[in-house]
Amino acid sequence: MALPTLVDPRKLANQGIVLEGHFDVKHLPRLALAVESIETPLSALIRFEVDEARAKVVNGNLTISVTAICQRCLDPVRVDLATDLAAQVVWSEDQIASVSGDREPWIVGDKMADLSVLLEDEVLLALPLVNYHEQGSCTGDTFLSKDGPSGDEKDDEIVADNPFNILKQLKK
Repeated sequence: MALPTLVDPRKLANQGIVLEGHFDVKHLPRLALAVESIETPLSALIRFEVDEARAKVVNGNLTISVTAICQRCLDPVRVDLATDLAAQVVWSEDQIASVSGDREPWIVGDKMADLSVLLEDEVLLALPLVNYHEQGSCTGDTFLSKDGPSGDEKDDEIVADNPFNILKQLKK
């Protein structure tokens, strides 16, 4: 089932509504620009509630699969993302200080808000900074040292593919 794009989060929180469904690619334009392609719709389970402090809160889980570029071999790599959502609905930036530390503020100045923007923000924050294939399945693995990408190799060893090795030898 498709999720509604525009919602009244305060009304939904007062009623304790749970939404479950998905957003198609057309509702995620910023994510589409950040990755090569979006493989699956954004699936979400979202709970609107009123917490003990009478604050309107939104909690949920999001999952989506995208294709990004591997930074070792520059080939496409599938990235499966799963993230949690924890937000508190506030009227303006002046109320951000009242948001509890375990939630993000969701500024909803009007009655209605765009749910797809909130969910897209969470997915964009969940994207890895750098994407790689798993070690052993990437054509770029030949550029890794024998000890792996952690940089644990000894200073005395010289890797032939490194252009700075000549400078290192001259320094000695």
